[in-house]
Amino acid sequence: MKVFCLYRRRRLVDFLFWTGLFLTGSTANCNVQTEETNISDAQFQKLSNLPPVIDKEPILIETEFYVEDVNSINALDMDFRLDYFLWHSWNVTRKFCKQYKTLLRKFGLLTDQKGIPAVVSQNQLHYFWIPDTYATNAKSVHTPSEASSTKVLRITLKDSDICEMEYTVRLAAVVACQMEFKHYPVDIQTCPFRLRSYAYSSSTVLYRWKKNISDVLINPDLKLLQHNLELKKGECRVVTLFVEYSTVFVEFKFERQIAHHLMQVFAPSALIVTLSWLSFWMGLDAIPGRVTLCVTSLLALFTQFSGIRGDLPPASYINGTDIWMATCMLFVFATLMEFVVVKFLDKRRQLYFRNQVKNSIFSSSEYSSGSLVSLESSHSSNKKLFSPREVAPRLAWNVASQQDSHRWFKPPSWSLDWVVAIDYASRLLFPVAFLVFNTVYWPTLLTRHL
Repeated sequence: MKVFCLYRRRRLVDFLFWTGLFLTGSTANCNVQTEETNISDAQFQKLSNLPPVIDKEPILIETEFYVEDVNSINALDMDFRLDYFLWHSWNVTRKFCKQYKTLLRKFGLLTDQKGIPAVVSQNQLHYFWIPDTYATNAKSVHTPSEASSTKVLRITLKDSDICEMEYTVRLAAVVACQMEFKHYPVDIQTCPFRLRSYAYSSSTVLYRWKKNISDVLINPDLKLLQHNLELKKGECRVVTLFVEYSTVFVEFKFERQIAHHLMQVFAPSALIVTLSWLSFWMGLDAIPGRVTLCVTSLLALFTQFSGIRGDLPPASYINGTDIWMATCMLFVFATLMEFVVVKFLDKRRQLYFRNQVKNSIFSSSEYSSGSLVSLESSHSSNKKLFSPREVAPRLAWNVASQQDSHRWFKPPSWSLDWVVAIDYASRLLFPVAFLVFNTVYWPTLLTRHL
């Protein structure tokens, strides 16, 4: 019995020993495998941060640009909104291509058929190097939609040592533009949209437009409400903070359409000026009507001009709309001043006529002796006696209303004829002057536009 117990104890010790050894070996193997996996991921992460430069030759990145939408052209903030697709293509060779193949094999994206690209999703892009393209004159850049992926990388295996990379991204940007409004509203704004690498100079990364496409691709359904759009591509080198960068740019040329401003600015202001000329057809005694018409027209032009200037940034120069609105206000103000001058001359004429009648009455033999004058009232048969000095003003106005008043005195040539003649001549002179201004203004404005 004692021997049996020793035997069982020995077997139990052996079982525990081998079980512990087996568990220890398995854990060690797991640790080693995890460590190898972490090292591999770290290498791939380091690879994604390095540009695939071979023998210090710069990477040639072919670029293409597709304009999806252009809107919100803001003259006050001098910017516009742009929705676009950006396409990059470059080749990776030697060790970089082999390591990319290892990554594709790890993700299960590697295909045996040549010419069929492997599509890398947005979650796996951080394992590959992608150009850090930067818009230099963009106020803000963001993805237009967060619900789905807007970035994609396609890798095509050409042969054992060459991998062709194609990267496409859709973005939305608010692009700053240095606008000038000297010829507004027939101005032409030229706004370049520049793209370059943010971190790498021209000795590392070179940007080029795709050679077989000379024009900028644009959405055929794109229509702007107030502008005609022209696009042009170009390449240049830009030095920023003593570093030279390879740059490609798209030049947006906005040509403003004048039809909108004809209906909103020029036609209403011309009608207001024409409306103020109706005061010439009123009599000289219609003082409230003529003054109210001119002042109302002038205030309407001031309100319209303030609304136009509110849509433009404050500038120290004069544009085409400023000249037009200032001329319209000048014509309305001249109409009001013409009435003031004519009314002043008419008042002088009446005073002169009144003095002539008074002098004629006092110089007559009938009233020189100082006898009293009797005036009969239409409401009463009673006669009242007045002195000549008291009756002279009333008699002067009664005489002034008679058609044969010329026999009392001979007025000067300017006092009676030219007061009415000036008011009549203004009916023709003001429209002719406004027409002459239009014949000079519009050809000059359109010549600057062309």
